[in-house]
Amino acid sequence: MEKTIFTLAEEKISSYEKSIGELKARIANGTKENLAKYEKKLVELEQKTSDMKKKLEKYKEEGKDKWDSFKLKFNHDLDELGKALKNFTVKSK
Repeated sequence: MEKTIFTLAEEKISSYEKSIGELKARIANGTKENLAKYEKKLVELEQKTSDMKKKLEKYKEEGKDKWDSFKLKFNHDLDELGKALKNFTVKSK
């Protein structure tokens, strides 16, 4: 069961990375003033995505003793990252 949860989290992170790549492509065609603003936000989202990957990898090494706490916080952070990406998409239209 835990392996499935890790797999789902990895898939979600991968999806977020793809979304960031797509957003980069979209903003590349925008104005210079918007480009700088959006690039900064995308860098922040990329960093958060990278941090989430590291948290997931680190947990795998820690074992099962703090699973419930980790899962709750990790899922919350993952959901917040997804919301930030969704909001970015809405604002950049």
